[in-house]
Amino acid sequence: MNKQALTDDIRKNALELGFSKVGIAAAEKLPKAEFLKEWLTAGHHGRMKWMENYLDKRTDVRRLYPQAKSVVAVGLNYYTPFEHATTANAAKISRYAWGRDYHKIMKKRLKALLRQIKARYPFVDGRLFVDTAPIQDKLWAEQAGLGWQGKNTNIISRDFGSWMFLGELVLNVPLLYDTPMEDFCGSCTACIDACPTGALTPYKLAGEKCLSYITIEMWDEPIPESVKGKMEKWVFGCDICQEVCPWNRFQQVSEEEAFRPDHHNHQARIAELEALDEEGFRKRFKKSPVYRAKFHNFRRNVLAVKEKAGSG
Repeated sequence: MNKQALTDDIRKNALELGFSKVGIAAAEKLPKAEFLKEWLTAGHHGRMKWMENYLDKRTDVRRLYPQAKSVVAVGLNYYTPFEHATTANAAKISRYAWGRDYHKIMKKRLKALLRQIKARYPFVDGRLFVDTAPIQDKLWAEQAGLGWQGKNTNIISRDFGSWMFLGELVLNVPLLYDTPMEDFCGSCTACIDACPTGALTPYKLAGEKCLSYITIEMWDEPIPESVKGKMEKWVFGCDICQEVCPWNRFQQVSEEEAFRPDHHNHQARIAELEALDEEGFRKRFKKSPVYRAKFHNFRRNVLAVKEKAGSG
């Protein structure tokens, strides 16, 4: 097997399929395995109890796919040149959810990548992952050199900032590997200073305090009164720690039409979202990541923002 040729073909095919970045790491136990255990022990995953499951697989991909030799990490830029409404009755939806659900787009391309590789190299096999299995997307992206994990815990690249979806193709063959990127956060604390709920300390996120966790993952519970006044109009997710990051000045506009805002989701208003019934919610958000929150949780978020906005 010509390791150089196979590695080069994988990189070339990944970029031709539309991925913005590609890197490759050896399928070994993750260096930050102990950090993840400590984070879970501290309860920073909130009520996401599923994160406690399969910890061995989360920290060593070979437990998930025993044949694993290499992890091909890919990033897909999703930044679009639109901004949130700034009026008093605005309701903010996280930028990643303005358009179509990224899972299907990423999976389709990773399947195509594996298919192309296997057609030329029949001895290659693998599994693909897009945020749907016990695999640490950010840590693999870091190991493969896509970027560094910043103080806001997001992967930051020097050419796309942090506006990237992540996925992996785990292969059964050894390849030539990239090295992790240097940390370029320096002394900057913009993300930590801007977080309205104090969820961030350097390189650590207290998920149970994060507005993204509260508005997306905290199902079937009321928004805590202590949080309502800090939501800053966010009804689904939160981008504050990314918006203030200096590296996102280097963002590039995504070529993906699917990530452009549907239904003017970037300009949503409290009144229009409050007026949605369950069928209206389904029609508007069926193809968006917002749909995952479910109608009653999304409505809870909207009403909490309305309460503090003093405007419908």
